[in-house]
Amino acid sequence: MRILGCSALLGTFVALSLTGCGGGEAPKGETPKPAATSTTAPTGQQATPPTTAQGAQAGQDDEDLPAPLLVWADSDTDEGKAPLTIQFKADVEGGTPPLTYAWKFGDGTADASDANPKHTFEKAGKYRVDLEVKDSGGDSDSDYLEIDVQ
Repeated sequence: MRILGCSALLGTFVALSLTGCGGGEAPKGETPKPAATSTTAPTGQQATPPTTAQGAQAGQDDEDLPAPLLVWADSDTDEGKAPLTIQFKADVEGGTPPLTYAWKFGDGTADASDANPKHTFEKAGKYRVDLEVKDSGGDSDSDYLEIDVQ
């Protein structure tokens, strides 16, 4: 009997202790309220509100940030007989204008800085054509194509 009485007393004590912890449901008809937080700072200092996104800048929403720069190199063909003229195209998504383009054709000729250059490969061979695009925010991306000239 003593064990049963002791267990009942201990259970009652635990149950009464937990009611003050804030757990459980809100009374019917009431909406649970979030715990209060303080944004006050020590005397002489400004309070800094908490941030919800890591790296967020003050006063700037995620919608205000430019999308990251993504680049794909494309062409109207990737093989043919010499001399082979190919129209290249830079497919770009995101970034902060203005953009700069650098096409390297891999055949020893000068680079091109147009977004969509046309280039003629004079000799047979396999060429790697590289595209690099940079934006005014310092972001860059690159892609390449392989061209087979017979």
